[in-house]
Amino acid sequence: MTKKAEKLKKEIELLSPEYLNEVDNFVMSLLLRQRKKSSEEKKNIIESLCGSWADDKSIDIIFAEIDLQRHSYPGRKVDF
Repeated sequence: MTKKAEKLKKEIELLSPEYLNEVDNFVMSLLLRQRKKSSEEKKNIIESLCGSWADDKSIDIIFAEIDLQRHSYPGRKVDF
């Protein structure tokens, strides 16, 4: 979490329900902007996701089922 986010979190926590109940017609609006990721950050995210299923045993079962169904073509029905 960045320092700005930590500061904002502390400021929001100061607005406790007790305080908000004392103030009539209190309106709070937040404008949240997502910081654009650099190409290096995007590359790191992609690299961390690639191979994330490498140790997942359920993937082997899924691909075995796909392979089994792919090679068991029943043929097409022909009506004359």
